Amino acid sequence: MNTITFLFGVASLVCGLIAAAKWYRASKIVVKPNLFDLSDDVQETDFNWELIRAIMMAGKETSTLNRLAALWTAAAVLLGGATSLLTTLTSH
Repeated sequence: MNTITFLFGVASLVCGLIAAAKWYRASKIVVKPNLFDLSDDVQETDFNWELIRAIMMAGKETSTLNRLAALWTAAAVLLGGATSLLTTLTSH
């Protein structure tokens, strides 16, 4: 039973580290407008639309990584709770 408890604890740690990595990656997303594809006689509205598009793409990528990080965190909490429960049950 101690081996199972240990494995649950390790799995919880791994899930937590994966979640932290995803949140870190989400915080480092850069808005990258593709201004080189705009024509030479660019209008201000064209520039603004390209900037809005780039912001929307970065926001989508960030939200995807945040969603995955939240799922990994939930798994880490569930496994951590199971580890705690198993530790309590095996000690009595």
